Amino acid sequence: MAQLKNKIETNKIDLSDSISGVKFTYSTARIINNSINKQNNYITLNAGSNEGIQREMGVITKDGVVGIVASVSNNFSTVISLLNTNLKVSAKHKRTGFYGSLYWDGLNYREVILSEIPQHVNLVEGDTIVTSGYSSIFPPDIPLGTIKEFDLKGGNFYIVKVKLLSDFKRLDYVCIIKSHLAAERKIIENEKQNE
Repeated sequence: MAQLKNKIETNKIDLSDSISGVKFTYSTARIINNSINKQNNYITLNAGSNEGIQREMGVITKDGVVGIVASVSNNFSTVISLLNTNLKVSAKHKRTGFYGSLYWDGLNYREVILSEIPQHVNLVEGDTIVTSGYSSIFPPDIPLGTIKEFDLKGGNFYIVKVKLLSDFKRLDYVCIIKSHLAAERKIIENEKQNE
C-alpha cells in the first residue's frame, strides 16, 4: 500500500498559471469503467479521497476535457462525463476569445455543441475550441475540439458543432485537476450572488 501511495504522490505535478497566478495540482488516475451509450454517461476512476480526489475537480487527458468529479469514496471516484446531457462547460473560440456553453446533445459521442457565440464572430471550420477559464474547475485554454460546422438557426447566436479531440472509446489514463484557490473563489462568488 505504501508503495502505491508513493507512486501516486510522484505522479502529482504543481503548475502555476502565469496570467492569474492560480495554482493547480494534477494527479493521474486510471479509468476502470466508462459508458458512452447513454444520455447521462459516467466514468469511474481508481483514485479517491485517499489520493486527495474531491468533488468538483476537473478531469482531462492530453487531448482535452473528460468531465468533472461527481462523487468520491476512499479508493474510487465517479466522473460526470462530457458525454452527459446534464453537463455544461464554459468554452471559448480560441482565435477570437468569444465564449459560450459547450454541451453534449446525446447524439454522436465524437461531437458536442457550443452555443452563445454571437453572429458577428468570424468562425472558420477547423478553428480550435478551448476551456474559457471562467470556472474554478478548469484552467483556461485546455483543448476541447475543433469546429466541424456552424449555423445561425434563425437567431443572433451560432450553434457550433465541435468535433472532440478526445475519443471517449479510447480513454485509459486521465489527469485530475485541483485548483488550490477554488474554495476561496466559491465563497466570494456565493456572497455576491446572495446580496
